[in-house]
Amino acid sequence: MGFNGEILVGRGKSFISALTRFWNWDEEVRETRPMREDWLAIYVRSPAEPGELVELAEAADGPVLACLVFEGTTGHVRGIGTTGSWEAWLNPDDAARLKAWDTVDKQIGGGLYPDGTEQDHAKVQQLKARFGAALDAERPAAIHAATVWALEAELPADAERVEEVLATPWGSSAEHGFLALLSALGISST
Repeated sequence: MGFNGEILVGRGKSFISALTRFWNWDEEVRETRPMREDWLAIYVRSPAEPGELVELAEAADGPVLACLVFEGTTGHVRGIGTTGSWEAWLNPDDAARLKAWDTVDKQIGGGLYPDGTEQDHAKVQQLKARFGAALDAERPAAIHAATVWALEAELPADAERVEEVLATPWGSSAEHGFLALLSALGISST
């Protein structure tokens, strides 16, 4: 199983200072990776609570990115900038599958795996297709928003590469997909 947790990305000392308002550095931070031009990727054990990313960006006085990675395979990317926020999914097929399983499991009151009925499993497949189509339809707007975010952050984003990263199946490593996205946005040089 791959990395589980959240990867937070921001710039400079104000970003680090802002992080310490929300996460205990000694207990929550798993890894710190320097990127280009004072950008940092900070791996934390627990994800941001609703609204905390906006507060983090305000406290850091600059744009931030976050990628919540779960089961190692699915990444939910969120960007906060001066003109608002955006989101995208890494391995959207996996995201659609997880959302479908969760939805049906809640509808039947739990126990879908391994004891769900054939109808329950058919409903999962139907919802997976619907959720997957919705994520595919949202991708162009996410690509545009990501490149606008990068421009506001004065980063040399490559829109075609962003599109390629978001469309690529990353298999068991959404983390690698996120690192590729950071490169496409101009945050890292790899």
